[in-house]
Amino acid sequence: MAMSMVASVSLAQTSADIAPDNSVAKADKPVRDPTQPLGYTTARAVVANTNYTLNSVLISAQRKHAVINGLTLREGQTIPGSGGVLVNRISPQTVVLQQGTKTWALRLSPSVVKRH
Repeated sequence: MAMSMVASVSLAQTSADIAPDNSVAKADKPVRDPTQPLGYTTARAVVANTNYTLNSVLISAQRKHAVINGLTLREGQTIPGSGGVLVNRISPQTVVLQQGTKTWALRLSPSVVKRH
């Protein structure tokens, strides 16, 4: 005598899931990844720093350096963690920064400027 087993699977739908035309409505929130543990959340995007302070400018015949937020940078370098802010130009009292089409200048405080 042969024995057969049949398993049935039913998908329960609530009336909130069914649209007026009897089609299944789309969820308002994203579907959870079934391979991730319950309660898992993804890391949020790191917000780029938008507050820059020009600490000092060092210019010699061989090089130009600017210290911004404690980081020593050269012309053409990108500020780490800035989301692509580039040191465009370094002059004795001003540093011009650029991000895409936006440019702005950082200036040394008059009390910091020393001439030798």
